[in-house]
Amino acid sequence: MQVSRFVVCALTAAVWLLGSAPPAAAQTPANGVISGRVTLAASGDPAHAVTVVVVGARRTAVTDDEGRFEIRDVPAGTYDVIVQREYFAAARQSVTVSAGQTVSVEFGLELAAHQEALTVTASASGTATAFESFSSVLSLDSTELAKRRGATLADALAGEPGVAMRTFGAGSARPIIRGFDGDRVLIMQDGVRTGDLSSQSGDHGITIDPAGLERLEVVKGPATLLYGSNAIGGVVNAVTPQDAFRTSPFTGYIGTASFDAGSANEQAGANAQIQYGNGSWLVWAGGGSRRTGDFDTPQGTIANSETRLSNGRFGVGWLGQRAFFNLGGTFEDGRFGIPFAGEFHHHHEGEEEVEEDEEVAVDIATDRRNARVDAGIHNLASVFIDTLKVTFDYTDYGHDELEIEGGVENVGTRFQNDTATLRAELEQKRRGRLSGRMGLEWFGRDFAAVGEEALAPATTQTAVAGFVYEEVAFDRFRLLFGGRVERTAYDVSEREEHEHEAEEGEEAHEPPPVRDRDFTGVSGSLGLHADLGDRAAFVANLTAASRAPALEELYNFGPHVGNLAFEIGNPDLDLERTVGLDVSLRTRADRVQAEFSAFVYDIGNFVFLDFTGEEADGLREAEFLQGDSRFVGFEASGRFDLQHGVHLHAGLSYVNARLTGTDEALPRIPPLSGSLELEVPWGPVTFTPEVVFRADQDDVFRDETATAGSAILNLGVTWLLVRGHTSHAVTVQGYNLTDETYRLHTSFIKDLAAEMGRGIRASYTVRFF
Repeated sequence: MQVSRFVVCALTAAVWLLGSAPPAAAQTPANGVISGRVTLAASGDPAHAVTVVVVGARRTAVTDDEGRFEIRDVPAGTYDVIVQREYFAAARQSVTVSAGQTVSVEFGLELAAHQEALTVTASASGTATAFESFSSVLSLDSTELAKRRGATLADALAGEPGVAMRTFGAGSARPIIRGFDGDRVLIMQDGVRTGDLSSQSGDHGITIDPAGLERLEVVKGPATLLYGSNAIGGVVNAVTPQDAFRTSPFTGYIGTASFDAGSANEQAGANAQIQYGNGSWLVWAGGGSRRTGDFDTPQGTIANSETRLSNGRFGVGWLGQRAFFNLGGTFEDGRFGIPFAGEFHHHHEGEEEVEEDEEVAVDIATDRRNARVDAGIHNLASVFIDTLKVTFDYTDYGHDELEIEGGVENVGTRFQNDTATLRAELEQKRRGRLSGRMGLEWFGRDFAAVGEEALAPATTQTAVAGFVYEEVAFDRFRLLFGGRVERTAYDVSEREEHEHEAEEGEEAHEPPPVRDRDFTGVSGSLGLHADLGDRAAFVANLTAASRAPALEELYNFGPHVGNLAFEIGNPDLDLERTVGLDVSLRTRADRVQAEFSAFVYDIGNFVFLDFTGEEADGLREAEFLQGDSRFVGFEASGRFDLQHGVHLHAGLSYVNARLTGTDEALPRIPPLSGSLELEVPWGPVTFTPEVVFRADQDDVFRDETATAGSAILNLGVTWLLVRGHTSHAVTVQGYNLTDETYRLHTSFIKDLAAEMGRGIRASYTVRFF
């Protein structure tokens, strides 16, 4: 991949944008100003570093040392203004902005363990609340993430309605959304795909540490319109602190330091970050390190399940009245063990039996380097355009699959995956009833693998897309219209000679021929968001989406321990085509905040691994085939205010996914699951007893084994100390307190290893503003 070519293109586009900005004006005649002050309700002290969001106007601000803020260039209209900071309940007021006028508002923040969920991932107009979004959105802020501090991003989301976790050990974990896994779930960081290979194999993982995030958002259902064809099942967006302040200038320091430890897996981690603002300039830096040892289960310790991860990030940005740019970089290095993988490796490689006292293990060592540039113009005097933004992101990702025998490490397979994204997005100015955004996106990828599990030949993948996402607002309802056209092309090298030799009694296989492929997919969506009174809403979305087959589905051939199969790709696969319907009922009354969602997706040409009943290299033989499938399910979540400050949180989710031609269930579909949690405050301390339950899963694919249900008891205690410029939080959680033996149906090694047993996890976080 010629990186310099992409950089030149990105910088040329950015310079053109900046050079084409209209002459600066103090303020356009059609715009107004929102100013105000935020204080702590209990003491009246000014609240510094509070985020102020004008919902629907793409305007944000951060309060100064006196708790004051001013937001200029707000188009005339009526908006909700939300102010929010960690550990405080969001405050909301409705304001009407008139041309050339200033509107003043004041807010008082009160301590609260729960905050209103915000999203930038699923909004046509900048930042919006989950209640107002068309998509069903799960949003966890840094406060929630601190309570569930685990080794991976998937740990942080596990158990949330509609979200399950695929694992092959502690480090190789990935979220499953509504039963969708792999290439159908897109993982992003700050709105751009991460560039790792976690979707490609069951033993690959995501290297993002949740301890360094400001927020974690999950968009459930097809999100292909804005982000690409492999978001057909949903999107997970990891939002970093620098992204949260990228468009909100402030003066002073904002920072965080956190430490955590756990018993059942010898967890230990530390993370710190700081942002310094000086007028229009912003610089940031941060990093952390985390490790876990082999984890304990009620049946014993799972060998070679340890993890290590370290990361660092830095950057600088400038935000002017009409133009902006940001330049930043990230590095991540990780290593995690793959339990039981050594046994499969030695079996399929036909190696001689090792000495009894020599242990064989397989680890994955990852390295990820990322550079990103954002530039553009905003607050424009144009009638139609508010912001024009260009993002260029380049990621150099690689990992080694290490075979360790007798204390000696050898690289079994080296994977390299270099990706680049160039995205130009136009955000419209809200004019009357219409708001939205549109854009163009180019994605390039160079993939290569060398070694024993180099299943696919070296491949260059490119995708070019155009998208539009529009909302039309009326008095009591809004309509959504969206579309995306995307062309994906694979340029494939010759396959290297494969060394697979059929064992006695096995049929020899010739690898399928490799040939270049290209796909053009069209996706579209219609949505309705209707207010049912002042505190309830009905939402419906009808979506038609297309997904191009993944590289591994087209070209893999050979023994793949990561998926416990001898895989045979299919270069003749066609586009997957999904027609889906989502409906939701939501309420945010004074004492009840709840959502119920139901969905059905009919997928034509669904790609799946079909087990032939034969074996090759000691693994089950499986071919990538296509058939029709249907996913049907629901999710329910709610927060109920009981009395004396006590709250009940409840969640429930279910999905049934099967091939409609044969009525077979698809593999690793999570069972009916849910949770009940009480939130009991006592002064600065909050107690949170919780029960997490899963039903039996006996509706299984082919010879997949059934999984028994379980009920897990957890107990959390959180202590808060909040002042005007600092906050301290100590969280202690006891998990699986009954030491129950349970297994996740979505785990590749569920028949070999139970999940983690009884343990305690503690964390301390200090924030300064």
